[in-house]
Amino acid sequence: MRLPSFSPANLGPATTAPRRATLILMTAVSVLTLNLFLPSLPSMAAEFGVSYGAISMAIAGYLFLSAVLTLLLGPLADRFGRRPVLLGTFTIFALASAGAAITQDYALFLVFRMCQAVCATGSTLSRAIVRDMYPPGKGTSVLGYIAMAMAVAPMIGPLIGGVMEETLGWRSVFWLFAALGALCVTVIYLDLGETASGTAKTNAEQVQGYKDVTRAAAFWTNTLVLGFSISAFFVFLAGAPLVAGEIYGLSPSFVGFVMGATALGYFLGSFVTGRIAERVPLGAMMIWGRWVGMIGPVGALLLVLSGFDTPYLVFGLMVTLGAANGISLAAANTGAMSVRPDLAGSAAGLSGAIATAMGAVFSALTGALLTPQNGDWLFCLLLVLMCAGALAASYPASKTFERFD
Repeated sequence: MRLPSFSPANLGPATTAPRRATLILMTAVSVLTLNLFLPSLPSMAAEFGVSYGAISMAIAGYLFLSAVLTLLLGPLADRFGRRPVLLGTFTIFALASAGAAITQDYALFLVFRMCQAVCATGSTLSRAIVRDMYPPGKGTSVLGYIAMAMAVAPMIGPLIGGVMEETLGWRSVFWLFAALGALCVTVIYLDLGETASGTAKTNAEQVQGYKDVTRAAAFWTNTLVLGFSISAFFVFLAGAPLVAGEIYGLSPSFVGFVMGATALGYFLGSFVTGRIAERVPLGAMMIWGRWVGMIGPVGALLLVLSGFDTPYLVFGLMVTLGAANGISLAAANTGAMSVRPDLAGSAAGLSGAIATAMGAVFSALTGALLTPQNGDWLFCLLLVLMCAGALAASYPASKTFERFD
């Protein structure tokens, strides 16, 4: 199949649709960039001579920039093509990763780390490319494989990062990022032909689309479910290294293992969703999922306050965080986009940016508040508050689906 090309999209030899493996690789690298280095946060703080709160900005700053890029790079890829945007962003990602691996200065490291956020285009544009290549319904299989990459990568990423930290030091993780970025550039250049049609909304049309969807109350209630649910996940990512390493004295590799708990839960929750989605109303599934999310944080907080906590119990219970997201996020995403079906793209991009920005705020707050003295109970309390916010928003959000039942 010969695909449309338009300047400056024609930057190399590939002129045909990309292989499925190319899309999976870009998605996996995008996901791994968020969590592969997390078991190393205490070591990084010690080497740079900064507090845990300061080094946790490597998560929050990354998320803030990801939220902005979600709004900017999608329209750019519509206008100039998927191929040049992906080649450019993964080149920047590879160079920024190498810079983060080399620098001895904390502020410069943070700049390089934030620049890594450009690889968010990997997961975002992979889904857009599938939509380009297939008519509605035909791309379900490919999207399923991409979803598997988004579920499996967080399970293995922290474990690999923890082992690399113990054996090679934390800088080896960023050298791995640089190598993966270079690999993505090579694969995109050789395999990914342009898939965009070349017809894109003007800037004024894009802004008007955002204005239209924000006038609907259902957009905000579903976006709040997304935001608090994702924030619970990012609070966990920001706080788990300190709680596991500094309070429970776990090794970096074991920290990576326990951090895979939420990803395992997400995988299981997504499986359950696939089995019941056609039989259970989406609104009810959203509410049910958010109640599941309350189980782990509330149980862990009670164990910590009663003095009967162990790392195995506390982190084992956090499987419900991921399971809740796997059950409820599909419904919340659908609800946010369904308020104006003709503006589904704008709604998806804006709700995703808002949810990511919320995750950045609460991730930064977690890093600033947690200490070895209060980390165990405050970590659990913050997770309870995030899950409670998602649960509260799920009730009005569920009414979005009443017209479809």
